[in-house]
Amino acid sequence: RFIKKQQNNPSLPPGPVPLPLLGNVLSIDAQEPWLTYTEWGATYGDLIFMRNLGEEMVVINSQHIAEALLDKRSRIYSDRPYLATLKPYGWSINFAFIGYGDEWRLCRRLFHQTFRPESAVKFRPMQIRRAREMIVNLVDEPQHYHDHFATFALSVVMSAVYDYDISARDDPLLRIVVKALIPGTAVLTPESALMLKTFPFLLKLPDWCWGSSIKRSARASTERVNQMADMPFQYVQQRMADNSFVTRSSMVAENLRRMETQEEASKPAFENALKKAAVTGIGASYDTTAAILMVFVLAMVLYPDIQKRAQAEIDSVIGRDRLPTFEDRASLPYIDAVVRETFRWQPVGPLGILPRRVIWPVLKMIS
Repeated sequence: RFIKKQQNNPSLPPGPVPLPLLGNVLSIDAQEPWLTYTEWGATYGDLIFMRNLGEEMVVINSQHIAEALLDKRSRIYSDRPYLATLKPYGWSINFAFIGYGDEWRLCRRLFHQTFRPESAVKFRPMQIRRAREMIVNLVDEPQHYHDHFATFALSVVMSAVYDYDISARDDPLLRIVVKALIPGTAVLTPESALMLKTFPFLLKLPDWCWGSSIKRSARASTERVNQMADMPFQYVQQRMADNSFVTRSSMVAENLRRMETQEEASKPAFENALKKAAVTGIGASYDTTAAILMVFVLAMVLYPDIQKRAQAEIDSVIGRDRLPTFEDRASLPYIDAVVRETFRWQPVGPLGILPRRVIWPVLKMIS
C-alpha cells in the first residue's frame, strides 16, 4: 500500500519502485552511481525520484532542468544535504560541503575574490612556468606521467593559495596534501555516507571491538586533513612575520593583510573562513585537473589522427622555436576545440560534483 501510494503521488517525479525500509539502495552501483542514474533516466525521464534508506533524492538527468533549478533558482537550491562522514572524517574544513548560511557566504566571497576570471589572470605567468616544469618532468620520467599531472595540479593551486613553490620531486608538503586528499574523496558522497548515517554508533565503539575500523579510519583522516589545513597556512604566516622574505600575491597572504584592519572580535571567524576557502581550493584542484590531463592523454592515444592534426596547427601557428602561451589561444581554434572536447568526452564530475538540498520544501515540475 505504501509503495502504491508513492507511485500515485502526482507531486513527485517518477522513479524505480523502492523496497520497504531499504528503498533503492540495493539497485545503485556504489562505485559508479552515475551509470545507474543514466540507465534510470532512459526509463523514467530527466527527473527521477528515489529513496536511499531514509533519504529522499531527486536525480536530474538534464542540463536544461539543472540550470533552471540550480542556477536560476539557486536561492532555494544552494543548501547541502547532511553527510554523516563529513565531520567525523575532518572534512567540514571544506566549505563546499557545509550548509548555506553566513559562514558559507563569507567563504565563497573569499574564494571568489581570488579565482573569479578577471582576478585569476594574474596567475597566468605562474601557470605557464608550472606547465613547462611538468613537460620537463614528462620528458625525464614519462613512466610516472600521472604523478607529474598531480604535481602540476597541486603546484598551481598551492602557488595561488599559499605562494608555496612545490619542488619538482618528492615535496614534503605535497605528500601531506596527497595523503589527506586521496582517501577523503571516497567518503564524501551520499552513497558512501549511508553506512555511518544508518549506524552512527559505529563511531562510539572501542578500538578493540569488531567494527571499529570506521572510527579509526575517521580519526586518522581528521589528523591528515588538519595537517593539510594548518601547515601551509602557518607557512604563509611565518613568511609574513619574517620581514626578510618578500611575500608575493596569494589568496591567504592578501586576506591576512586585510584581516589586520578588522576588529578583534571578527578575526577568528574570518581566519577560520579563510582557512576553509584555502582548503576547498586545494581539494577542488587536485583530482579534477590531474584527471582531465589523464583523459587528454587517453584521447591522444586512442585518436592519433587528432593528435597529428593538433600538432600540425601548433607547428604552423607557433613554430618550433617556442611553446604556446595564453595569448596564442585565439590563433589555435583546433587546439581550443580539443580542449573543450576533452572536458565533454569524459566528465571528471559525472554527478555534478556536489549534491544540493532544497532550503524550503519546494519542488515544482518543469514542463
